[in-house]
Amino acid sequence: MPQRAEDGGDPFDGRMIAGRYRIEAMVSSGANTIIFEAIDVRDDIPVTLKVVRPERALHATFRDDFRRQVEIAMSLSHPNIAKVLDWGEVDMSGETTVFWVVEYLGGGSLRDLFDRGRLLEPSQALVVGLEACRALESAHARGVVHTELTPSKLVFGDDARLRIVDFAMAELLGAESWEEPATLATHVARYASPEQALRLEVDAKTDVYALSLCLIEAITGSVPFAGDSTVSTLSARVGKLMPVTADMGSLAAVLERGGRPEGEDRWTAVEYGNALVQAAEKLPRPAPIPIMASSLFGASMLQRQAERDLAVEAPDAAEEALALDADEPEIDASEIDVAPPGDQPDAEPGDDEGVGEPLLVMTDIADQPATELIPATELDEESAAEPTEQLPAAAAAAAAAATTPATTQLDVIDPTPSGTLYDDERNSRPWGKYIAIGLVVLVGLVALGVAGFLLLRTKSYEVPDLVGVDQAVALNEVSGNNWVIETDRERSDAVPEVDHVVRTEPVAGEMLDEGETFVIYVSDGPELRTIPELAGVALVDAQASLDDLRLVLVEVAPEYSEDVPAGSIIRWQVQGNASLVAGAQVLPDTTIEVTVSLGPEPRPAPDLTNLNLDEATAALDAIQLVIARGDDVFSGTIEKGRVVSQEPAATTPVERGGTVTVQLSKGPDLVAFPDLTGQTYTQAQKTLKDGGYTIKSLLGTTEGTFVSASIDGKDVQAGDTFPRGTGVDLIFL
Repeated sequence: MPQRAEDGGDPFDGRMIAGRYRIEAMVSSGANTIIFEAIDVRDDIPVTLKVVRPERALHATFRDDFRRQVEIAMSLSHPNIAKVLDWGEVDMSGETTVFWVVEYLGGGSLRDLFDRGRLLEPSQALVVGLEACRALESAHARGVVHTELTPSKLVFGDDARLRIVDFAMAELLGAESWEEPATLATHVARYASPEQALRLEVDAKTDVYALSLCLIEAITGSVPFAGDSTVSTLSARVGKLMPVTADMGSLAAVLERGGRPEGEDRWTAVEYGNALVQAAEKLPRPAPIPIMASSLFGASMLQRQAERDLAVEAPDAAEEALALDADEPEIDASEIDVAPPGDQPDAEPGDDEGVGEPLLVMTDIADQPATELIPATELDEESAAEPTEQLPAAAAAAAAAATTPATTQLDVIDPTPSGTLYDDERNSRPWGKYIAIGLVVLVGLVALGVAGFLLLRTKSYEVPDLVGVDQAVALNEVSGNNWVIETDRERSDAVPEVDHVVRTEPVAGEMLDEGETFVIYVSDGPELRTIPELAGVALVDAQASLDDLRLVLVEVAPEYSEDVPAGSIIRWQVQGNASLVAGAQVLPDTTIEVTVSLGPEPRPAPDLTNLNLDEATAALDAIQLVIARGDDVFSGTIEKGRVVSQEPAATTPVERGGTVTVQLSKGPDLVAFPDLTGQTYTQAQKTLKDGGYTIKSLLGTTEGTFVSASIDGKDVQAGDTFPRGTGVDLIFL
């Protein structure tokens, strides 16, 4: 907890830095920085002041690096990134060092939740992860990698919105520690990536890995791969998959992918955020995250409000209070002793773990000679004044109120002397005077009323048309209207450019009074598209559906399918991310690759020769072909009832469901030998031809009559049967 000077814990309480920042309490004293809670007396707001230890800022190269990094940090503008407001130089124990000023966040860090024994439900952790991804996406798009993302860097404001702190600064201050990993602070090593453990080049995927570790700890209470030493902690994560459990629900797969040991296998911050959005659909609605407010600002702000109330209710008391404040003696830096290690406040777990180093006496650099490192804060005459001459704006207003009468009384004196008599002529003149005086008074009252109205009225301004304007330009345009400006983010097809204004509330053209809330909705990019199920859908219908969603359909090599009709989609995938399924959300213009069916693959016709009808039918059924029976034919070689021929022939490709026609054998074609008795040769010749026989040879004369017939040397009698076309040997004498 921060310690106050009256508790003996902070000798810097009340000191003024750069003539503007009055220290209220020290938060932590680490190896690299000392962190204070302070009041910006110029703007009358609380801030966090981070002072680099002088020994880290000795070299000119560090000062140059600090200037570059702090300017990068100040250029980052996003609702989930802590704002860096200012920077400059300060003297500590006679040595010049540098500091930077960050917006005050009173909700505590994720580490504070852990230290209180509080864990998050998966749906709560998802909310934290989603806001962190938005911050990482914005920083990574500008080439800024955090490199030291830990639970203490995930901080909540009083509005419960998450901010990531120390972008650009963590990399600068942590570079020296990584030169010798064995001496690296344990709280840094626990959230390091495998590439950091191997001393390889880091990139945006390093932050994604660290975020997965933080979210797993938020759910389970323990950090994966944590070892007994820095070396064992670093080595334990090299080549190891991120341990997740089914208790994490749909969040498990997202955390595992974000924590892959190889950077190329991990999500980008954009992909991580999209995956979290999809996982949210399967998780219950999250309860509010139990943020905390452990700062001393809670009490100090109440005290400041009490001073304002005192100034309004009792002007004399306010003047007395201000007088006492003005007479308060300055703290002489030479009179502050160096606090021994035992009197220092504990370092916050998420900050530099350097507890035990001596505190340093701090003086205002505004009184020191200028150096080549010029702070961003301009020290004008008012801000360079001594701390005891600085009065809060509210107290100054109270002092003014104490010396200003609440009302002005106008006494009208009767000019008529007592006891004097007037004639009618003279009596008419005083009435003219009264009328003149009344008119003067009336004109004066009207003038006072008009002046009061002009001074006290609430001014109104017309809302400008900011749609499509860059966020920074839009904020600058309305900054002078004294509106309470809030920003929110949403996706929009109308304004797809990131960080450009989508819409405002109220809309352009409406009038809005000073002090009223003006909401600017900033684009997070185009709306996400939900991928429909395409498997089994006809290609023409799938094309139309994706065109409507502004998604791109690309055909890959078609395939045969026994199940999907020709022209329909067998399967599909998102180009570059095969893990996404129907219902996943993607950006417009995402490419969907589809495999279209050619229908069933043609199959070769089997050889059915010499099969009976049942056997031939079974063979065709097995490959989904249909049998048809043609006319039976005689065959001298194929047994009766078996296939003699088929169409198409064997091995010919046939479409599934196609027909194969077969002809069955009727066996040999036998005919009865005719009776040739008494016939002449000419008559016998005709009779044999009509009966299906042929004359093979003739013994005797054609002028004779039939004597006998033989086939293959054997005598043939009328009625004997032989195959049609058999040759006959004849004897005619």
